[in-house]
Amino acid sequence: MKSRVTITLDPAIHQRAKRQARARKTSVSGLIETLLESAVSPAKTSVVDRMIGSSTLRSPAAGTDPLYDALASRHIKK
Repeated sequence: MKSRVTITLDPAIHQRAKRQARARKTSVSGLIETLLESAVSPAKTSVVDRMIGSSTLRSPAAGTDPLYDALASRHIKK
């Protein structure tokens, strides 16, 4: 059973936390819980778990990367 806890945050930090939570598709409570869990027991998380969400795919402008254009035309259905 989860416990209800009240915390006080600077308004700017709260806004940043809300944006980060939205980007991770979770709530601010879920974000804080995840961050605290990783801080308390970092050995339990694997390298893969820590890397999830740490990078994005690039989307070069059309015609600037011949390899990307060839692979995209072959494998990406539009």
